[in-house]
Amino acid sequence: MTSPFEASQKIPIKIPSNHPHLLLGLDDLLNLGLISDDQVKQIARQYLICTVVFTPETESEPEVIYRPPTAAKRPLIATLPPITKPPTKPSFVNSMLQSFGEELSVRWLLFLGVFLVVLSSGVLAASQWERFPAVGQYGVLFAYTLSFCGFTFWAGKQSNLRLTAQTLLIVTLLLVPINFWAMDSFSLWQNPLNLVVMGIASLTLTFITNQLCQNRNIITNFPSGKLPLINIIGLSYLHWGWKLSNFPLIAVYLAMIGTTTITVYNQLNQPQENTNTETPQWGISLYFTFLIYALLTLLTRAIFIAGVNITQLGLAIGICGGLVIWLSERNSSTNPSILWEKLGRSLLLLGWLVSVITEPVQAIIVSILSLWVFSRRLQRYNLQRDFLAIFLIGLQTIWLGWRLIPNELKTLLISTATHLTNSQNHPWVLLSIALFPYIILMLWLTDKLHDQENQELADFGEYLTLFLGICLTIISLVNPTLRTANFLLSTITLATFIQRRAAFSPPLIYLTHGMGVLTLISSINWFLPSLNQEIWAGILLAIMIAEWGFSLGEGITRRSAWYIGLVLAAISFSLLWVNAQNYWAGNWQNQNSLGIIWLITPLALTGLAIRNTEPNRTTNRFLSVFAVGISQLLTLPLPGIRLIGLGVGIAVMLVHTRYLRNQIYAGIIIGFGLSFLTALLGEGVFGLIQLKISGWFVVTALTILSLWLWRGVLLRKGTELAIIYAAASDKWAIALCTIELSALTLHSSLIYQGTIKTEYFYIITTAIILGAIVYRSWGQSKEAAFYGIGWCLELLTAEILGFGEHSIIRIAIANIILGLTTQLFGEWWRRKHQLQTLPNSFHILPLIYGAFSIILRLNTFANFTGFCSLGVALILIGVGRRREAFKPLLYFGIIGLSISAYELLFYQMSLSKGEALGDGLIAMSALGTSIMYAYRILTPWLISYLGLNSQELKNIAHLHWVWSSILFLFAMTLPIQINSSIVLGTGLFLVRYAIWQGKENSQETNQEIWVYLGLIEVGIIGIYLQNLPIGRLIFEQLLPWNGAISCLFAYFLYILPWQRLGWSKTPWQRTAYILPLIIVGTTGLTTYPITLIIVAAYYVFLANAATQIRFTYISLILIDWALFTWFNDLNFRDSLWYVIPIGLSLLYIAQIDEQLKLSTTKPLRHSLRMLGSGLICGWTILFYQNLPFIPGVFSLITIFAGLGLKVRAFLYVGTGTFLITSIYQLVIFSLSYSFLKWIVGLLVGILLIYIAANFETRRTQITALLRNISDEFANWD
Repeated sequence: MTSPFEASQKIPIKIPSNHPHLLLGLDDLLNLGLISDDQVKQIARQYLICTVVFTPETESEPEVIYRPPTAAKRPLIATLPPITKPPTKPSFVNSMLQSFGEELSVRWLLFLGVFLVVLSSGVLAASQWERFPAVGQYGVLFAYTLSFCGFTFWAGKQSNLRLTAQTLLIVTLLLVPINFWAMDSFSLWQNPLNLVVMGIASLTLTFITNQLCQNRNIITNFPSGKLPLINIIGLSYLHWGWKLSNFPLIAVYLAMIGTTTITVYNQLNQPQENTNTETPQWGISLYFTFLIYALLTLLTRAIFIAGVNITQLGLAIGICGGLVIWLSERNSSTNPSILWEKLGRSLLLLGWLVSVITEPVQAIIVSILSLWVFSRRLQRYNLQRDFLAIFLIGLQTIWLGWRLIPNELKTLLISTATHLTNSQNHPWVLLSIALFPYIILMLWLTDKLHDQENQELADFGEYLTLFLGICLTIISLVNPTLRTANFLLSTITLATFIQRRAAFSPPLIYLTHGMGVLTLISSINWFLPSLNQEIWAGILLAIMIAEWGFSLGEGITRRSAWYIGLVLAAISFSLLWVNAQNYWAGNWQNQNSLGIIWLITPLALTGLAIRNTEPNRTTNRFLSVFAVGISQLLTLPLPGIRLIGLGVGIAVMLVHTRYLRNQIYAGIIIGFGLSFLTALLGEGVFGLIQLKISGWFVVTALTILSLWLWRGVLLRKGTELAIIYAAASDKWAIALCTIELSALTLHSSLIYQGTIKTEYFYIITTAIILGAIVYRSWGQSKEAAFYGIGWCLELLTAEILGFGEHSIIRIAIANIILGLTTQLFGEWWRRKHQLQTLPNSFHILPLIYGAFSIILRLNTFANFTGFCSLGVALILIGVGRRREAFKPLLYFGIIGLSISAYELLFYQMSLSKGEALGDGLIAMSALGTSIMYAYRILTPWLISYLGLNSQELKNIAHLHWVWSSILFLFAMTLPIQINSSIVLGTGLFLVRYAIWQGKENSQETNQEIWVYLGLIEVGIIGIYLQNLPIGRLIFEQLLPWNGAISCLFAYFLYILPWQRLGWSKTPWQRTAYILPLIIVGTTGLTTYPITLIIVAAYYVFLANAATQIRFTYISLILIDWALFTWFNDLNFRDSLWYVIPIGLSLLYIAQIDEQLKLSTTKPLRHSLRMLGSGLICGWTILFYQNLPFIPGVFSLITIFAGLGLKVRAFLYVGTGTFLITSIYQLVIFSLSYSFLKWIVGLLVGILLIYIAANFETRRTQITALLRNISDEFANWD
């Protein structure tokens, strides 16, 4: 009978042994008959983490009970399946320990072990290397190979060491090519004895390779047949004979070509049933991994050891890369391995890079291989980047093919082509024609992709080809002949491409049409290269007329002609603008009037608008209007011509007005008419006189008045067109009025700058505009009209005052008078008409006057400027009290009152000489305090006048308190010469205000903050008292005891009955909390240690009184400070004295903090203990290794503390310190004895291999043991 655990019957299932449902699952398997009772007991004994006690069951005769058969009842109500709880996720430590048994962990440990064994043995042998002959030196490598081979066969026979066997087999096979390399490097054939050893070793290695590759217990996916085995052995034998000349190069190419041939033949002829069905762990099968390794070994030796020129190996590297990619595609389960595919592409790129300069033939072959690779990827994935790679590879292949042409033939071809195209100075322009067949090839390829319905990839290819065509076209621009030829070929190609497509996009049609026009223009330039810009503008305008004539009709081609005509019109305008720009700049050389020919553009667009239908008609009309507008830029600078341009503009607009009945076009017609009249007056046509600047102002004012008069006439007419023109004329009048008033404003400012003088014409102009505005707004309530009237009044005032002294202050005072007048006028107007609200202009205009007066007097400071500020403040208050929404203005007015008072104070202070800055700040603070109490005293009267409530007035007083307190604070930091009674009086008034505001019976909601502010000012006053002579004498004597004295004051602040006195106790108690700390912080290093102890005792008292244990943390810091001071006084310079109190303080916090005792903060408590104990022990490790008993004693104390108190942190830190100290001492010892060091390394490597093997064989038992230890540690603190 076979065992139930035979290999053929095993189904490996990985289940966590601590899974809560494991026993239930075993019970279900037992009920289903899938396992037996004995197997359940065996699993329980071997795998469960808890001990299982089995009790024998007493057998009894089965009792037979007759039960009548009943039909199964179906449930009447649908039920949900039972909700199963997900298994508990193992902890991080358990997961980490279980991962040691995984395959990757075992392989990693095996790698580390093999590495240490080889390295340690190699270094040990290297120390004695010179004592061995060549055959002895090779014997070391051969012995290692045989050792690994023997261990491989032994591990392969063990059923539970499969991973170890595979790892050792890999190492053995990797060492075989190295052995043949070593035989050739040591030249063993030169001695008969060495030759015998070489023969024995080569036969042995051949036999080993054969046996290992055919051992199906270890490697199961080796290809069948003799060719693969011959291939892998032959690659090792190719390492012989490298001393012969040129043989390294031959060996590399034999290896590459032979391996590729054998591999491809074997893969294509291998039966389907013999293909590998096992998923490779290396991305491809292990056999092909060995092949690639052997090939790369040959390449590495040839390049870096044998010194073969790498440029001769480009093809070999490329063949290797192609083979790697082909193998990754053939031997992967579903998709090619990304790692191997990237390696193959990298080798292809490297092969091309090393051969592209010196070996173009090899580079072409590598490029062909690359095209094959990317074409297969393109068929598989349809990625755009693969098509881009094919495009670029093909392009550079053309360049490589050109390099293969003999130099004489290349010279002949280039000289002939440059002579025919007259491009001797730029022979590279020939590329614009030479590369054109490649564009046709790419278009053919994209056409095939279209046939395959791969639309996205085909579009990408077309864009790429279009980009290349654009580049070639840009290159051809240098030479007229090649440019024309390129344009012609591009046009023919695009036209052919469009005809072959069933559906084509409009941009392609536009591009083809545009290329045809460019071909025509380029041909004209080729035949007539000396035409000037004006002639070219005329040619372009002629082509434009032809295109627009062709555009009449339907169809996309005719529509493209319309767009091309627009482009030609724009280009012709830019050509004509070159001369017009000079005219605008005042350069009248080479004057000509050819800019007038561009007027044909708006006329042509007008004709199109008449002939076309909607919506093209509207577009053409708009463009015609736009064209007639910009055409004036070409004609306006030229006398006489400008009248023609404006006349054409009027005519065109009259034609369009018949259809376009809106204010915009009516306004344009009026604009052209005004411009025409201006030109007539400016040029003096019909004998008109030349106007001066003041005359133009009067003419403009009369024009404004005329436009508004004409508006009235049109409105009375009442037709649709008349109403449109009335609105347009009104807008023109408003615009001219705004410009005129702005110009008059500039003129007034120049008067007061002394640049120009005033004239009566400007007063007349202002009066005319004022009358025009009054006429326009008569009978209507227009805000803008009221602003215009105010503006005119301002200008009239400025112009009239300009006849006297040019003083800005006079204007400022006049503006204040205007502001107060308009504000009072508004009040009178509201009372007269009994209005609830006034128009906004009645509010804004006084503010504008006030703001303007402030701007004008900014640079003036005199005895009356404070009264000017007072006037502005009165304006703000008068406007602000009108509405609730204007209350911010009222506040600004109140601020202005304070500013005016301070301005008067500043002026008086400026008259005083020799006063300190602190005195001025105290005076400002006293003034602010006076204003603050004035608001509190005058509250009843101010409430009725200003319309504010008591709380708002109180807030204003609060702001003055803040401002005065800030001034007082800054004054305390500066020298003060004023009488100290004024300083103390100001400070006491500020303190009294703040403290009394903090009473709980107040209506304030933030009383406590006032107490804090008052106490802060008390502290400031105290600092001031310390700086007085009598205060300095007292405080210097008590400075080291200030901390203890502050504890006494803080004690009384804490215990006094503040609530019965009318205050909240919170601010006073909080002050008691921080007062000693502030005093200790200010005294600094001058504090006595006994003072620090007293302050620490005070905080212990606070911890007990307030039941806040964290107050003792402050005591802890103060005690550490006192200890550090005592250590310094006792000359204890050792750093460990200072580190121990810090570490113990951290441990104290971790022990007594109530928040850290919660289960949720257990990790934080553990981390804090780790930090505290680690600080002490780590310090001993870093700085006391020369005295090993110090870290040893501290580590043992910490270990015993952890074991006794069951604290993990102490145990971890102590154990780590002990191990680090021990290992450090061992390293120091081994450095003194080098032979011992290599012995230790060898033993460690063997130990790692042993650990890996044990994890593979006994992983479950080891994981269970480590889990039990981890769970026990989890119960510790």
